[in-house]
Amino acid sequence: MRTPTAGHGPKTARALGEILAGARLVDLSRTLEEGMPTYPTHAKYFQNRWLSMGDVARMNQLVLGEHTGTHVDSPCHFPIEGPHARASVDELALTALTGRCATVTLDPPPGPDEMVGPQPLCDWEEQNGPFEAGDIVLLDFQWARTRWGLHEAGFAHLQNWPGIARETAELLRERSVRAVGTDCVSLDSGDGGGGELPAHYVLLSAGVLIIENLANLDRLPALSFFLAFPLRIAHGTGSPLRAVAVVDGEVQ
Repeated sequence: MRTPTAGHGPKTARALGEILAGARLVDLSRTLEEGMPTYPTHAKYFQNRWLSMGDVARMNQLVLGEHTGTHVDSPCHFPIEGPHARASVDELALTALTGRCATVTLDPPPGPDEMVGPQPLCDWEEQNGPFEAGDIVLLDFQWARTRWGLHEAGFAHLQNWPGIARETAELLRERSVRAVGTDCVSLDSGDGGGGELPAHYVLLSAGVLIIENLANLDRLPALSFFLAFPLRIAHGTGSPLRAVAVVDGEVQ
């Protein structure tokens, strides 16, 4: 094992600081707030003011599910078989959601419950080069831009959203990508991909993580750098994320 040389840490920190100083950070996360859209069968989000007698500090109690807002699905979220079947969110590597980011914009936007085939991904590769092993692929269905809202205004986000077909999930698995994200509430379409949920079964069984309810994907170029960290929830099937993309340009 190589012994770290003196000054290695400060050198790395300085280099990262210089990169971030000249970069633009794009927040890809939804605000956690009451009335936000959540998957119809999942727990809702509540924020309760917490008053404690004799304590001058202000605080709130949060009640939420693991799959609230912008979040990651860990493999144990689904009943799959194989070496990744029991992988919970607290067991994910710190680098599980960091890496080169490829953003694919579906244009024209898919229709309700549409299962998008692999052609848009092949078109992206034709223009930008092939996906690389370890990439994080974000799919901008252009779904949430006009449908995300609070309370009744967010119901449209939870009805008949598009997803990916089995062939698309298999292509991403073959490319050995690290994670696949969407601006929809699920990577499988609103009808569950014909009831088969192919995106979740194909990807999670291969250890490919799924990120859902992303925001601001229209602000990303074709290639950027993605950073997100889940909460360290014991035996967690998923976790809310603060997801960020690093792109060329000044910090906003």
